[in-house]
Amino acid sequence: MPEGTFGMAYRDPEARRAYHRRYYAQHRDKILAGQRARRAARTPEERASARKRPMTEARRAAAREATRRWRRKHSKAYAPRRRQLDRERYAANRNSVLSAKRRRYATDPVFAETIRAANRASYQRNHERWRGSRERYYAEHGDDLRARKRQRSREKYAADPRAWLDYYKKWRERNLERARAYVRVAGHKRRLASAGTHFTFAEWEALLKQYEGRCGYCGSTERIEADHRIPLCRGGSNDIDNILPACRSCNRRKHQKTEDEFRTFLERESNERGDG
Repeated sequence: MPEGTFGMAYRDPEARRAYHRRYYAQHRDKILAGQRARRAARTPEERASARKRPMTEARRAAAREATRRWRRKHSKAYAPRRRQLDRERYAANRNSVLSAKRRRYATDPVFAETIRAANRASYQRNHERWRGSRERYYAEHGDDLRARKRQRSREKYAADPRAWLDYYKKWRERNLERARAYVRVAGHKRRLASAGTHFTFAEWEALLKQYEGRCGYCGSTERIEADHRIPLCRGGSNDIDNILPACRSCNRRKHQKTEDEFRTFLERESNERGDG
């Protein structure tokens, strides 16, 4: 190497950084061991002083710029490890991470809009792939998903029947055509579920006579209708053995409950009124 070449190269910033990187790569373990030893040898006063040392804006900006340079240079090599570390951190702290995000989403409008924009962009990029995935999942787990949805609906209705019915009444007013279509589809499903069977008028008359023309639930004689002890939507039949006279009020309130479930509901309601 010609005289003075090393000194000129070392004065060049890029050459100096390359030299330091090579030196660090060759002596990394020794350097880190020395740093740990020096930290361990600090006195309590030195450690307290180091913690109190203020981070100036200039130092903070320099640190950020150094981090950005490192990420630009090593992003491809570091990305898989970063994703793995993120997954491990999320798995270990899932509840706290989601709770913090929900609080920030509720209190920070800028963050909330950023999240919504990211969700919209992600949906535009992936909606075809996601739709296929959802369809496959539903085809494999449809029965379980429907059963869980029915259970959630029953729990919500049992918690506050009046609010549930009011909600659907308002929904029907806003979506009249869809509501009528649902009724037509539900009627078709009930006819299929009954497998073509149906009680006769003579059987219905005999049943009314047996109950003296009264509702089998409350004893009313107003607007008696045929109620299915086990609803057709839950596997009941149209045979007379599955039919019970019921007034319109009880029939509507029973909805999709079985006879036993509705009687339990009425008993609980009666006890609550008695307690009041």
